[in-house]
Amino acid sequence: MSRIYLDRNALNSVPAKAVMKDRDVTLVDSVSEVPDEKTSIYIADERNTFVHRCPATKIYRCCDYYVTDISEGCPFDCTYCILQSYLNHDYIKVYAGFEEAAQEIRNLPKDRFYRVGTGELTDSLALDHIFNFSGYIAEVVNKSDNILFEFKTKSANVGNLLNCNPKNLMASWSLNPPSVMEAEEHGTARIQDRLKAAKDCAAHGLGIGFHFDPLIWSDNFEKDYTEVIKMMAESVPEASVKYISVSTFRFIPELLDIVRQKFGSSLLLQSSYVKSLDGKMRYFKSQRVYMLEFFVKEVRKYWPDVFIYFCMEHESVWKRIFSFDPGEREDFEKRFPCAKNK
Repeated sequence: MSRIYLDRNALNSVPAKAVMKDRDVTLVDSVSEVPDEKTSIYIADERNTFVHRCPATKIYRCCDYYVTDISEGCPFDCTYCILQSYLNHDYIKVYAGFEEAAQEIRNLPKDRFYRVGTGELTDSLALDHIFNFSGYIAEVVNKSDNILFEFKTKSANVGNLLNCNPKNLMASWSLNPPSVMEAEEHGTARIQDRLKAAKDCAAHGLGIGFHFDPLIWSDNFEKDYTEVIKMMAESVPEASVKYISVSTFRFIPELLDIVRQKFGSSLLLQSSYVKSLDGKMRYFKSQRVYMLEFFVKEVRKYWPDVFIYFCMEHESVWKRIFSFDPGEREDFEKRFPCAKNK
């Protein structure tokens, strides 16, 4: 059960007012009073640049996504999560500056289309029943004509989203085969619940996305991913799906030591990796190409027209599988159907 800690200086903030209506809150003068646990939620009176371009690399092809970092930390405990080596705390920090984040979204230039979302440093919806960030942000982005805002999650926590005007909103789910989810995605919603949430959101009129990032190799790779792709395709109509992203497991070298300490039976420890051009560890290129090519062919059996893109993959892999190079960020982004339709 989560416990909420509130910086006294943030008493009048939007998230503070949201939780103090019906929840017990512990006031603190310093983060040092907050237990460093995943069950601790800390509403922090800290400055931040909330909206920024998603980090990318010049070596691998990246889209031009924009991230809204309204919180950092996650109640889930996925073995492959980069936050384990990126953050220096286990508690979940929620920035008090919802209003400042909203203003930064409003200030995005009007001369182009933006895909914006949360989910880089947290799960977008895991705490939405507490803070209703989705409802707050819907009122902001639905007044714009050049924004599609994405809520990316491994939860089924869509109650507030289903009360929003879906005009400029989409919800997306990270997926893996049930066996991989059980072994590697601790504390997350079951695949049946994620897909039921996706079906409900599609029926409500929200755009839908799916993220297979990372694909994880196992001896049953083909069978397992065939199964999950079939389950996905049966959950929502293709016309509701804005895009599917896919990439294979990649990580900074330090992460694997953390996995060994915390998750000794993880599938991640059963594969071999090589240091790639950006310094991250990846499966060998021939294996990555096989995994990605298999995935795309399986999806195309059900959804021949859905937009699929690779996240941070080399142009040579694009040419091998899709027969074209998506180009640099701005050119890559223009390929998204949701951008073309604006």
